[in-house]
Amino acid sequence: MTKSTKQVWYHCGRCGSLFEAAFGYDEARVCGVCEKTPRTVVWPARKKPEKDTNPDQKAFSKQPEAMVEEDGRRAVKKTRKGSVMMKIVIVWTFLMLLAVWLRHHYTKTTTEKENLELVALRMTKGTLADENIALLNKALPDCHRALGGFLSAGTPEGRNQFVVNPIETAGKMAIFYRFNPFPKVDVNNLQRTGQEVIKVGETWMLLTRWKEKDGVEFDAIFRRDSGTWRLDWNHFSQYSQYPWTLFLAGEGSAEAEFRLRARQKLSESDSERIGSRIIFTMFAPVFGKADEAGMDSPDFVIDRQSDEGLLIRAALTGRADGKRPFGQTMPPLESTSEIRLHVRVKRTEFGGKRAFILEKVIACHWIDSEEIGYDLEELKDDLFGN
Repeated sequence: MTKSTKQVWYHCGRCGSLFEAAFGYDEARVCGVCEKTPRTVVWPARKKPEKDTNPDQKAFSKQPEAMVEEDGRRAVKKTRKGSVMMKIVIVWTFLMLLAVWLRHHYTKTTTEKENLELVALRMTKGTLADENIALLNKALPDCHRALGGFLSAGTPEGRNQFVVNPIETAGKMAIFYRFNPFPKVDVNNLQRTGQEVIKVGETWMLLTRWKEKDGVEFDAIFRRDSGTWRLDWNHFSQYSQYPWTLFLAGEGSAEAEFRLRARQKLSESDSERIGSRIIFTMFAPVFGKADEAGMDSPDFVIDRQSDEGLLIRAALTGRADGKRPFGQTMPPLESTSEIRLHVRVKRTEFGGKRAFILEKVIACHWIDSEEIGYDLEELKDDLFGN
């Protein structure tokens, strides 16, 4: 009685497929997929199988017939290497395109933010007040974040990101807070009590007023810098290069810049009687407390027709008449007899006595700007009738 031949599955060493054949050693066995002997030899099978194998066997094949080279060697490794390289090229290309897109998107976004005020003004129909409201609505959220972030930050590095010109300001801020305490303000109890849009030269700025419940009250200026609204730290801190009290006591450099409050010693009518001189004193402000003041300076006496005299007289007259620099309409925190000055003062000493000379009136305000606040040439023309 003839015993039926047992059929088993074999693995082809050439194409990687599984095929079914009789159990046992058979040198002439061929793969039903690639039709070559499964062993790793050069020559193809000496004969074709009598019948095709089960078509379902092809589902197990990892490589098609085309992937087997004429000499019988497999091309699987080459294909896999090529596939990996292709993936690397695709990923690299994608990353480069993404980088280009991100740069373009950032530049476009920054440009749009820089033109935010212009867009608002063009799209807002109505009076100048309407245009200012549009600008305020766009800018105030950034102003809140900048002031809150600055007051809440615990380190100089954390504060720098919220101020105008952070790199330039960082050094000045570090020296300033060695001599002056950082303002203690509870941002959770801080309220904005006023705001207005002002134009300083060609730059639009936001003047805001803030009051802490049962605490300090101060002004803050914001302007666009690097695509967002940031705090004018020089104005906020009433920055001076050296403490005014120590400077008056003879310490520090003999010449420095200061942001001070000033008051005239005599009224305008009295000044007319004593000739062409203006007599005034200057003193350091106290942050958040407009009704307090630091040490008064000795009297400064200047010619009313000098550049400094013209500017100080214009500031005193404008304060009394309500015509403040840059068209500010928000009532100042100081009394009507006081003005804000940014000045350069020189200290001299002879025979054990100190004297102080007003070298220059840099500005009739505390804002960080090259704008003086009044047109000096126009003041001269008005004086001499040109």
